[in-house]
Amino acid sequence: MIAGFLLLLFSPSEPTKEEIIDKARGYGMVFREEVVPLAPVTEKEKGNDSLAQTSNKILVTIPDGASLEKISAILEGKGVIKAAVFEAEVHSQGVEQNLKAGSYYLPKGNVKEIIKLLTK
Repeated sequence: MIAGFLLLLFSPSEPTKEEIIDKARGYGMVFREEVVPLAPVTEKEKGNDSLAQTSNKILVTIPDGASLEKISAILEGKGVIKAAVFEAEVHSQGVEQNLKAGSYYLPKGNVKEIIKLLTK
């Protein structure tokens, strides 16, 4: 009984909401409002072309506060585009500060379209 009482007194405190969110992000989880859905498929697109377009896109999640170097490493790690190519194009367009966190379906190898989607 004394041991139970001591456990109640000295048990670790509950994690804060921020700690839980940080832990979840560490496991790669995202929140519903961060996910960017694909556009609905029209009747015209419902063919082999639509399948090819979807299969060429990769789901990538950019965390809040990620630097350009971190974003480019994520993109290269997912096989979307080479980090150096992405960084060079971002610098040439001058949009370093416009990159936004979130989850995106990105086309492989199309640097201008990738930047357009990440800066919307």
